[in-house]
Amino acid sequence: MKNVLLSLLLCAAATKAMAVDKSLKGEVKLDGSSTVFPIAEAAAEEFQKEYPNVRVTVGLSGTGGGMKKFTAGEIDIANASRKIKGEEEKKATEGKIEYIELPIANDGIAVVVNPSNTFAKSLTLAQLKALWEPGSK
Repeated sequence: MKNVLLSLLLCAAATKAMAVDKSLKGEVKLDGSSTVFPIAEAAAEEFQKEYPNVRVTVGLSGTGGGMKKFTAGEIDIANASRKIKGEEEKKATEGKIEYIELPIANDGIAVVVNPSNTFAKSLTLAQLKALWEPGSK
């Protein structure tokens, strides 16, 4: 999970290092990547322990769905498992939405081939990239 927008995690971690203002009120909306969801949910729970008058909601619509909601101003934080795309960046700028990208974790992918497979005996990283990149058929 490269390059994730999740400032809430930093806020939750920072509360331990400073005096906590329990009077903070409001709502924070997050949405996006299923990969980021467990991290965002845990961060939201910790944040709400410190700030019980703040309602934090964590949605799950995929990275693209979260970015669409973020650039439309519907949510406060987009949980993404990739960097913001040029088109999304343009929409954010047009909507006067300022943002920062905060990487919070990396994930790994294992490629496993079933022994009974008859065609994929040896795949290179370049071939795997071609299989999964946008526009592959």
